[in-house]
Amino acid sequence: MVVVVQFKILSDIMITILCAVLVFQSTVVVSMRGYAISIQPVSTAAAATSTVATAMKLSTVAKMLVDNAIQEFQSNNINNTITHLQRAEQELLSSIAIVGNNHNNSSASVSTSMAQLLTILLLVKNIVQSLDSGDYGKGQKYLNLAEQELGRNILGVSSSLNPQTITSTSNATFNNSNDNYSFLFSTYTNTKYGIKLQYPYNWVIEDDDYATGAAGQAGIQIASFYLPDVNNGLPFFRIGTDDLTKEFPNLQKVSINQYLHRSLAHKNSTGFPGFNLIESDTSNRRLADNLAYIVVWTYTHPTYGMRKSIEIATILGSRGYFVDYTADTKNFSKFLPVAEKMIESFQKTK
Repeated sequence: MVVVVQFKILSDIMITILCAVLVFQSTVVVSMRGYAISIQPVSTAAAATSTVATAMKLSTVAKMLVDNAIQEFQSNNINNTITHLQRAEQELLSSIAIVGNNHNNSSASVSTSMAQLLTILLLVKNIVQSLDSGDYGKGQKYLNLAEQELGRNILGVSSSLNPQTITSTSNATFNNSNDNYSFLFSTYTNTKYGIKLQYPYNWVIEDDDYATGAAGQAGIQIASFYLPDVNNGLPFFRIGTDDLTKEFPNLQKVSINQYLHRSLAHKNSTGFPGFNLIESDTSNRRLADNLAYIVVWTYTHPTYGMRKSIEIATILGSRGYFVDYTADTKNFSKFLPVAEKMIESFQKTK
């Protein structure tokens, strides 16, 4: 994906960055609506680690602001979307300034981080411009790209850091369990569809909102969440909804068994090469505190190889709601507790 940026925009951004570097020559304090990060001068020996850790904290705050922008965009609150993006710009400028201010650090990781941050900043600028001009389609594309780059940036920088060193925010909670996969969780809210759930702060949110299923616009994939790490099985989680009056036009009321059978009818070797059904049941699972079906299967992805999936869905009123989690078979169990927490936190808000 090549992003074309006008020369004037690029020059304005570079001027802003240079000014920010001058401002942040010494101690930097960022305070922003529930976010507070204090950066103290460090010794030369610890400069590299401190710089990367601090930049990551600021990038994490920027990602959470972009996450909020995505949620506001999905709820058609464009002004709030722009407000979050403008705050994310300030966090990115702070992060760029801190990384750039460390003249003694020439490590490849810092250079890569700087390049990524500049790319993200340009993308955020383009989102705001697109939304200001009313081009929401382009804005959505840039929004997803910025989120993806922030996810990759945090993943790359955090590989050598303890998650507990990250400053938590007002909408994130840390799971203090003793396992090796504790995460900070943030809250995803979609007022358009009246749902919310918890998700790991470092997982990318994809603004989907597109049709699924066989009945035209009856099925909608609302959003997806994933850790952009192929080495850890690329764990992927999605949420969606089905209009059951369109999926079952001849039925006044749809049972959970009928909903399950409709789901199984669409799961085959055409959509999932090498499809192998492991489990399907309607008696032991719940979603949003309501009886749900479960389907577990494996298939062979043409790029990522053998993967395993679990889908859970329920019926609320005239709509069905589904969530599913997928990862490669070797890492499926590793992230299953995370997926289960997301499933358990799924709520219908209206």
